[in-house]
Amino acid sequence: MNLILDQGNTYLKAAIFNGKDLMEKENFSYDAIEKFEEYCKLKHISNAIISSVVHKQISLEFLNLKKIIHLDENTGIPITNNYTTPKTLGRDRLANAVGAWSLKKNENILIIDAGTCIKYDLMDKTGTYLGGNISPGLKMRFEALHTLTDKLPLIKVDKTLKQEFGTDTQTSIQCGVLLGMQEEINGFINRYKQQFNQLTIFMTGGDSIYFDKTDKNHIFAVENLTLIGLNEILNHNA
Repeated sequence: MNLILDQGNTYLKAAIFNGKDLMEKENFSYDAIEKFEEYCKLKHISNAIISSVVHKQISLEFLNLKKIIHLDENTGIPITNNYTTPKTLGRDRLANAVGAWSLKKNENILIIDAGTCIKYDLMDKTGTYLGGNISPGLKMRFEALHTLTDKLPLIKVDKTLKQEFGTDTQTSIQCGVLLGMQEEINGFINRYKQQFNQLTIFMTGGDSIYFDKTDKNHIFAVENLTLIGLNEILNHNA
């Protein structure tokens, strides 16, 4: 079994893969890391990969593993990386690219990851990662309107909102942020469809639920794309 660890700022995401198949996943708080250790000890784990956005990485010394990979710019990957500063490339962006390529080889690919930031990443049909764009995410946009102005309130996303324009300040912010992001996403999709023939689009990330219906016939919503990519990298190096 493979242990896949995505170590974020607020919690640790763990997943167990058998070959290419995701068997289970669990989130753990850093305040109760002993629960994570107990969880791992109950699994038959042979290899592990750790992708971290924090400086202090989780220790797996309590496990007797054949291989542990700490993902960085020197880790072997099954795609070509043309990013000019690979050291600064987000591990999640790299894992998403590998995951998407494993699902749709020999195709031009656009990956949209709607999380804290919205990341747009491009791969060509030769399996080469080309780069992409980063823009503010949903929560960041709401917070910016509040913190960078004197009077605009802090608004949370309304999942039931159906309006095309606001009729008061709250719905004006809601519509502006949600429809603005939708237009941005569709704009990038249309831009890259003109540049890349038969573009395959993947969408992932916690906020993708608000936007994966914008072009449903052409978008593959893959919740666990980052974990799939990390598992592919681990298998590539096993």
